Amino acid sequence: MDKNLVDWYNSYLISPKDRLQEISNIVVADTFFSPKIFITPIYENNFHVISRFRNDAVLYYPTLIKKTGKRGHPKWYDGTIDFTNLDLIRCAEYEVNKRKLYSLRAYAKALKRYVPLSVWYPMDGRTGKWQLYFSTDDSQDAREVLDF
Repeated sequence: MDKNLVDWYNSYLISPKDRLQEISNIVVADTFFSPKIFITPIYENNFHVISRFRNDAVLYYPTLIKKTGKRGHPKWYDGTIDFTNLDLIRCAEYEVNKRKLYSLRAYAKALKRYVPLSVWYPMDGRTGKWQLYFSTDDSQDAREVLDF
């Protein structure tokens, strides 16, 4: 048996996928299951994953530069997201349970894809503690992700 825990859970969710998708096509997973080796097979089998990134995850702002028509591929992203000094121009702000919730679209280096990102801060102003939630479903709002 050469399966690790992530592979075992992948096969456990994918093998009865028809019965599971009758109930729901959303898989809510812990931070341990946020790497690409778990997310990609689940997403390819028509499930959407809601999970949490670690606080030290490498995430990038999407680029605001339009195609110029010149040769070469345009930039994929602008710069890394600094969660102690979040760019509020690129975010939508909500208040949920007396805490600040910011929503933005970010490029996740670990997943090699864009994801809707929810950044949850405590209300007391401390910026040293935040929680990063994401979804593979682009249509979900930050508040919907946090509700799961």
